[in-house]
Amino acid sequence: MSVQLDQFGRKFPARAHGNLTPSVAADAVVFRKRQDGQYDVLLIIRGGNPYKDHYAFPGGFVDYNEDPLQGCLRELQEECGLIGKNPSLITVAGDPRRDPRGHVVSIVYRIDVDEDAVPIANDDAKHAQFYPLAEVLTWLDRLAFDHADILRQAIRSLENDARI
Repeated sequence: MSVQLDQFGRKFPARAHGNLTPSVAADAVVFRKRQDGQYDVLLIIRGGNPYKDHYAFPGGFVDYNEDPLQGCLRELQEECGLIGKNPSLITVAGDPRRDPRGHVVSIVYRIDVDEDAVPIANDDAKHAQFYPLAEVLTWLDRLAFDHADILRQAIRSLENDARI
């Protein structure tokens, strides 16, 4: 029996209620404003594939019976040891090609943490750190998945908040 592949060459997932459904993930974008008025952004270095050793936002798959926001906060705590607060929705990223493992829809939130909070990598994060946003913008090709596009959207949301 041959394995059926989708148009992107990936195995089809198991059917749920007769339907093929994507997986759901949640990602946290955490900015921190510095005293000079510039921003830092929290990134992890992925410890596993896909995109091993690439930079990414903390996040992961939403558990069954878990609200995506709670999943986002859980992943932030598991991967970085940080307690998130004041969530706001940035985007829902759903391009079927965004994850080589299969169709994964990610719900992305901007999350605040205490200004003196120090990330400590854990779970599947090899490293976790705040990086100067201006520096990250010079190496967007080192971000996993579609996180460069998500970062651009997060920056727009930050700019929109600054105008209020």
